[in-house]
Formats: sequence, C-alpha cells, structure tokens
Amino acid sequence: MTSIRVLPLTSSRTRAFREAYAIYETAIPRGEQKTRAQIVAGLKHPGFRYWAFEYEGEIAGIAILYTSEAEQVLLLEYLAISPGLQGKGLGSQLFRAAFEASRTDPRMLLLIEVDSENDRISEKEKRIRLSRKQFYRRLGCLEAEGFNYILPLENYGPPPRMSLLVLGARGNTVDTSRLRRALQDIYVNVYKCDPSDPRLDRMFEGHRRSIRLV
Repeated sequence: MTSIRVLPLTSSRTRAFREAYAIYETAIPRGEQKTRAQIVAGLKHPGFRYWAFEYEGEIAGIAILYTSEAEQVLLLEYLAISPGLQGKGLGSQLFRAAFEASRTDPRMLLLIEVDSENDRISEKEKRIRLSRKQFYRRLGCLEAEGFNYILPLENYGPPPRMSLLVLGARGNTVDTSRLRRALQDIYVNVYKCDPSDPRLDRMFEGHRRSIRLV
C-alpha cells in the first residue's frame, strides 16, 4: 500500500522544508513567488500553515495556506507537486488534506489565486492556465465571475492577471462586503500592504451586493 503523509513544516532547518522549498521554486511561476526570506518569515506567523506532502518516503509537494479566524477565511497561497510526480492524483490529495488540516471552522471560505487565461499569453500557456482552473473546479471550487483579482506581489516583476476561485460558499454567490473584508485582511497580513491600498477599490469597482460564482 502506498504511504502518503501530510507533514507540518515549522522550521526552515529541516530536510523536509528544504526539499519542499525546492519544489516550490521549481513548480511555482517566478512572477508569483515570494522570496525565500518572506517564506521563512511566514513560518513564525501564527496565521500561516505550511505542509509538506510525503509520498513513498520522499517529499513530493508543498502547500501554504493563510487562515484568518476573524474573517472566517482561508487563502490557499501555494500548492505544488514535484514535476516528476505530477499526473498521479497527488495534487488533489494534498489539496484536500491541507484544507482540512488548516481550517478551524467548517463555515470558512477558501480563496484561491489562479492565473487568468484572459492575460496576453500564448495558446500553450492559455491551455495550462485553463487546465489549472479545471483542476480546482473538479475539487468543487467556483470562480468569482467578472472579478479581476490583483495579486499585490512584485518581487520578480509585474504579476500576471489573476482570477479568484472560492470553495465553501453557500449557494452560487458570495457577499461582496464579506469578500472585501477577507481580501483586505489578506492584503495586510499576507502581503504586508496598507489596509487602504487603492488596488482593493479597483478590484471591487462595479460589484454591488454580491458576486456570482460560476
């Protein structure tokens, strides 16, 4: 029987962290990466959850989530499987395990930042981004319709155009005011932005009481 475990990462000095971080550097697009110093700093933040995925005795993946109990929201900041082990269904297992291990209340929303296929990209990259969205859709996630998420991260140049996926909403809408509070919390605590960052206003222009999930 295949041995699969999800291990908490609490120190950058462990072998599991080093191997998981190597996967992060390889699998996450450069424009969406935090620096190593930022990743290590998150290990000390009580809101972050770092998980290594062990498959057949080797570290096969990493998941990083941020949880805000005040806003009842989780952000799946990063999810990556070693390129050599992709296509085995391990990503789905890591997603479910990390989500269940990280949430503190069954009513919490999970938000996922995903590259938009509507960016100026090649047809090959467009197929990759659509495939990534389909991966999350198969796991029950829905997209915030017409919502252009702005990733406030410019360590390695301008970030790509982004979409926002949601898991755990009741019905097919999410309350706009709740989503704004959640994203403001994420901007402040995950990306160290000012709570009045003008990008928050830009994201919510034209959105009224609720945002449809499709």
